[in-house]
Amino acid sequence: VEPSSREPIHVSIGRKRFQVKDIGAGGIGIYRRGEDKGLEVGGEYSFKMTLPLINEVISGIIRIIDISDRVYNCTFIGLSKEEMEKIHLFVLERQKEELREKRKA
Repeated sequence: VEPSSREPIHVSIGRKRFQVKDIGAGGIGIYRRGEDKGLEVGGEYSFKMTLPLINEVISGIIRIIDISDRVYNCTFIGLSKEEMEKIHLFVLERQKEELREKRKA
């Protein structure tokens, strides 16, 4: 799912902070910043982020699987069952929120 524009998700990787484009059980898409060359395909990086709606912190390892003009596509590596459950819960809550928004439109 895509995070709400009202409550974007930011992920910290080392000293850098990126905005999350989308998130699911398998991984995340992260917007690149300009000409940022800091992350490489195949690279594994520690990350930390707070998921809005459920106000839970997730941390672990991601692997960059692809880089496009604007997005790093990443997969989660070895997240605990608890961390995966947090992601599933966030996705479900965000999907509910999207449905409510569509009904209002």
